[in-house]
Amino acid sequence: MKIRRQSQGPLSKGDQIEVKRPNGAYYAATVLRPPSAMQKNMVFVEYHAEDGSKCVRGYVDLTHVRPSPPLELNRCFKIGEAVDAYWENGWHQGVVRDLLKDSEYVVGFHGNEGKVEEKSEIHQCNLRLHREWDDGSWVPSMAELANSSNENDDKPRNVKLKIVFRKKEADAEFRRGDEVEITSDEEGFKGSWYNAVIVEYRGNDKYLVEYSTSRKEDGVPLRAEAKAQHIRPCPPELSPVASFCPCEVVDAWYNDGWWIGVISRVLDGSKYAVYFSLPDEELEFDHSNLRIHQDWKNGKWIIASEENSRRLVMNSNSLLHKMDVDEKRFWLKFPKGAKVEVKSDEPGYEGSWYSAIIVDSLGNDKYLVEYLTLKTEDLGAYLREEAHASYIRPRPQHARCIRHYKLFENVDAWYNDGWWIGQVIKVLTTWKYAVYFQTTNEVMEFEHNDLRLHQEWISGKWIIPSKDII
Repeated sequence: MKIRRQSQGPLSKGDQIEVKRPNGAYYAATVLRPPSAMQKNMVFVEYHAEDGSKCVRGYVDLTHVRPSPPLELNRCFKIGEAVDAYWENGWHQGVVRDLLKDSEYVVGFHGNEGKVEEKSEIHQCNLRLHREWDDGSWVPSMAELANSSNENDDKPRNVKLKIVFRKKEADAEFRRGDEVEITSDEEGFKGSWYNAVIVEYRGNDKYLVEYSTSRKEDGVPLRAEAKAQHIRPCPPELSPVASFCPCEVVDAWYNDGWWIGVISRVLDGSKYAVYFSLPDEELEFDHSNLRIHQDWKNGKWIIASEENSRRLVMNSNSLLHKMDVDEKRFWLKFPKGAKVEVKSDEPGYEGSWYSAIIVDSLGNDKYLVEYLTLKTEDLGAYLREEAHASYIRPRPQHARCIRHYKLFENVDAWYNDGWWIGQVIKVLTTWKYAVYFQTTNEVMEFEHNDLRLHQEWISGKWIIPSKDII
């Protein structure tokens, strides 16, 4: 059913609404900019991403917007009743399949593309009756719900209450079902972390865990007892890194676990040589099998600082011998002939990047560059000009995207012989998109081949930033 625009009146800044995402779930959002004369069918909102790690801002079509439904406190649910379950920061439609103790329900969720229905245990406080927003009103209405509730109240019910006090688990740091990572003091496994799930708390700061990647000979997932000091939550997902630098501390996926190491060399084809101090060896890894190293300290995740990275490198004489001096020097200067991109700050062109090559170094962090797409006024030669190093960056790596771009994803659009940063606000067809540009406050249509992933060159490495660019 198509969601219609609410009829209570025009949206205003600060209104609390819900936004429907491509996965079918609804997410609480705040109106930052109501529809305007230029954007009559779009509203600019802010909401939390699926993982809850950051706020996302972007334009949303009014057909995907509805007001927040009225609250219904302490409502009980029946088997077979359609509900919305709150998880991963959004409301997902499901059906009550069973009633458990302690106000828990088994909820079934429809699988995509014919998959088997998925079931999950959801607490009553994270459930609400499923309702549709149709032509400016909720279906079923509050009056219908009240009549239904009165009919149910007239029926005698036999209710048994069971209160269980779990003293041992009350002070436990982790709960049953928590996804965690486990390390070990065993020789040959120090410095590695393995994904697991908490099965139960056994007291004395010990837990029974089930490993996600390790199995016994009969194929059954391996279970073992682990001390609390060897357990940590799974690190949060960070913005993807387009490339790693020499001396950078990383976690490498090896033998079904994450091992801490240091980038020793950058190889061809998105590969890296990674040095491990325990044991003293160097192995090659694809970019996809590496992640930014984070430390769990005092209940917080901390990204490895430059000082920590430098300390790891300086304490490893073997790694220093493996480092290539010329490779380290490349990150500081642009050599002649290097293919780069140069940023413009001219009025009307702010934030756009143009392909060029380094002709010569002029000293004082300045270079003579020759553009590959811009020509002189007489069109007789390619334009050359002086550019400061702060306006120059290498060409982005792996920027072309073979998958479809997602709604609100940051992209660079090829326009007027340069790359302009924008945001996908609508998927028009399979390979065509509407892109919004903040610098000019306009929307334009682009084919898939005229777009690339937006990346930022920060501290000598490519970073894919969050979706919020406005």
